[in-house]
Amino acid sequence: MSGTSMDGIDLALIESDGKKQIKSTHFDYLAYDHDFKKRLEALIYNNPKLTEIKLLENELTLLHAKLVNDFLAKNKIDKSEIDLVVFHGHTILHIPEQGITWQIGNSHLLAHAVGIDVVADFRTRDVVLGGQGAPLVPIYHFHLLADQPHPVAVLNIGGISNITYFQDDHENAIEAFDLCFGNAPLDDLMKKKMNCDFDQDGKLAQSGNIDFVLAEKILENEIFNRKPPKSFDRDDFSSLLSLVNNLKIEDALATFAFMHARAIQINLEFLSKKPKEIFVCGGGRKNAAIMGEMQKLMPEIVIKAVEAIGLNGDAIEAEAFAFLGIRKLIGLPISFENTTGVKFTNKSPHSACGGVLFKN
Repeated sequence: MSGTSMDGIDLALIESDGKKQIKSTHFDYLAYDHDFKKRLEALIYNNPKLTEIKLLENELTLLHAKLVNDFLAKNKIDKSEIDLVVFHGHTILHIPEQGITWQIGNSHLLAHAVGIDVVADFRTRDVVLGGQGAPLVPIYHFHLLADQPHPVAVLNIGGISNITYFQDDHENAIEAFDLCFGNAPLDDLMKKKMNCDFDQDGKLAQSGNIDFVLAEKILENEIFNRKPPKSFDRDDFSSLLSLVNNLKIEDALATFAFMHARAIQINLEFLSKKPKEIFVCGGGRKNAAIMGEMQKLMPEIVIKAVEAIGLNGDAIEAEAFAFLGIRKLIGLPISFENTTGVKFTNKSPHSACGGVLFKN
């Protein structure tokens, strides 16, 4: 999994039947070096030529292959023991309203480089069927937390934040949508002004003062109050948040943390019922300012990292796509009307089965 934070690749190994049985066994990570990260960013922001896109796509793919092959060697696992490599690719363009979602990644090359079948291209079919193409992880959240008291919610704070909520044990009752920005504006500001990737533990943000007037003015914008289904790309918030970037860095970070919490609070109103507990995964759970502002604004809800129930919050999104790959192989749906907004069809009346199999 290579996400909107653009920091590197997460690898998770799971054993599952694509339904109730889930066993998470390993997790690994490969950080992008500074040069590759800059070129990946340029690919998204600088209107590159098609040749540049395809060359970097192959380079990205071979980094994924290296992580897989090194992981198998390190853990003394023969590739014959692995049924499937599931490949998200890296999103460089996401405009579902125009029928566009583009994740680069050469799946044929990956299958050849690792010698294992690959499942990839998870978002396109959903968009073709009228969905937002995101979020796709809710079906994994649903089965992963099946034993937790309901109703329950999972909040993933990556570059973008999304939520999954369910009251009972029926897949079609899952409610999920992208909420707002996540870590992206905080990390971007740290890179620009401090030349580092993120605010460690949110310490700098905790030292800042929130500009409440500016925050509430920005939060009046329609994008924070839009009803689901909805999905976002990190750039959807860039121009709106530019005024916050003009504050002192610690004040800007504090203001972003507050705005994120207020956006969550606003968007919980779109759920059929407010959750009593929210379990948080993704990098944002490690930021004490982000977590603290949410708990201050929503004291009636218990908000805690997924580690509280024995899960690895860094691994969940990579695990989720492994799970989706399994569901693709056995013909089970990965998105639903109440998650991505995918439309009913005669062939698939309640859901969509996305993903494409690439044989080794």
